[in-house]
Amino acid sequence: MASQQQQSQKDTTSCATSALYPSHASMIKITTYAAPMDLLRDAGSALYRREKEANVLLPLVEKLLQQNKAINLAEAPLNDTQQSSASSNVPNFWLVLQSQSPSGSSSCQEAIDFVLSCTNGSMGAYPIFVWAARPIRTMAKEFIQVRMTYLAEHLLCNLPSSKRVFSIFAPTKVTQYFAAAWSALTGSVPVEDPYYHAVFASVTKQTLRLESPPTIIAPRGYALRRAVPGDEPGIAHLCYEFAAGSEPFILDMAGAHREAHLLVSQGQVYVCDVEGAIACMVALTRSSLNHAAITKVVTHPSYYSQGWAKRLVRDVCTRLLYDEQKTSVVLYVALGNVAAEKVYHNVGFSGLMGTPRDAETDDEWLELGFEKTDLGHW
Repeated sequence: MASQQQQSQKDTTSCATSALYPSHASMIKITTYAAPMDLLRDAGSALYRREKEANVLLPLVEKLLQQNKAINLAEAPLNDTQQSSASSNVPNFWLVLQSQSPSGSSSCQEAIDFVLSCTNGSMGAYPIFVWAARPIRTMAKEFIQVRMTYLAEHLLCNLPSSKRVFSIFAPTKVTQYFAAAWSALTGSVPVEDPYYHAVFASVTKQTLRLESPPTIIAPRGYALRRAVPGDEPGIAHLCYEFAAGSEPFILDMAGAHREAHLLVSQGQVYVCDVEGAIACMVALTRSSLNHAAITKVVTHPSYYSQGWAKRLVRDVCTRLLYDEQKTSVVLYVALGNVAAEKVYHNVGFSGLMGTPRDAETDDEWLELGFEKTDLGHW
């Protein structure tokens, strides 16, 4: 890793040549980036063409770039909070995979197929994220399989230990092929059940439903607002409850209070305050230039089935789409979570409750974990 820290960009094409697909070596180029500025310089056009689908990695790239500009340094940590996972000692980096054009074109932007991120957040290391430059349904099985094998090999070259890779989150087929390649390469054993299998959905000004019949008549003393420091105890309780149902990414109460403080201090959480009690929270930890992602919606058990989540999600989406002029708000909904799908569908998120999905969007995402690794948190 020392050579990566000394250079902001490193061509790692020679790092490994897959024994399974040696004939593809001259067609595939993989470059490692340690600086967000360099990544955006070379891959920014491709990433912003599918910015909505890049929500798992692009917001952090933008955030790091702004931090680096603010302190005028080449590298900057995400924040000055001590990280909670041993795996987060691995510095941030990204792998960009390009395929040589059949016509011999030297255009880098058009040749980009995938971007892989190995990055860290305030609560610890993130999963490995993989973004695709075009819809996965347009790619042949072998095309994906070959490139995931090369990405797995190059990722291992950039890590001090394979234990850093505790999970992979990407469009379903990408996750499956990467996990198979990673297991064959490192001997890492996938966990029996996926950590997360979800539908990707989005809402725009055109699909947002501003009004719908309330589940209950709201009391006078309620407010939908951005959270303030005094809300942290109530938010911490909801963070704890959310994590308890999100194994293996559980939190103790100290960790829940830390997460609540980070969310509030960074302005990334909204609450539904019902007569002084926090009935519901919505977290927004990923926001890029034109799109924002809702990353957590949690309702206190005392307020279940009363419509508070729908009210708050609609309010937050309205703020983002109209006040902040975002093109869309996105989120992931666990497959089979019909209650959550119904809430988001009633707000205006497309592709849920059996409605048509966007053919240009990778609508199913899968997170697979690996045993005996250094678990992060997200």
